[in-house]
Amino acid sequence: MEGVSKWPYNEQTVAGIQFSESTDRSQPGNEALALRYDPSRRVMLRFKLQLAAPEDLEALRYARRAMIREERTRGLEWEEPSMEDPSFTSSEVRWFALASQAAWCRQKIAELIDRANRAAEDMKLVQPS
Repeated sequence: MEGVSKWPYNEQTVAGIQFSESTDRSQPGNEALALRYDPSRRVMLRFKLQLAAPEDLEALRYARRAMIREERTRGLEWEEPSMEDPSFTSSEVRWFALASQAAWCRQKIAELIDRANRAAEDMKLVQPS
């Protein structure tokens, strides 16, 4: 089946910003093994970004700042990863996180991309023609 991925957050395509996880998965079940032997072990999660327009990068920054403000306002749950932690470039996101936080990080990246796409659409509506 085309377009079906093993992980629900592996590939997202909405509007202009797309992402796909490019984490090295050479050893299946790597995160589960890491959790079993050492819950404090860290993993490097990588997500490739594809931006359709230069404005999409600003929308991504805006969405990330909004998520960080929300985290600071409500506080983080126990062991919740912060959106302040990942490193961003114009083509990739790298998140060095605890193995126990990997699924949470993937959810946050998916939410970030969704918010950034909505922000990009709003920015296009506001810009004068």
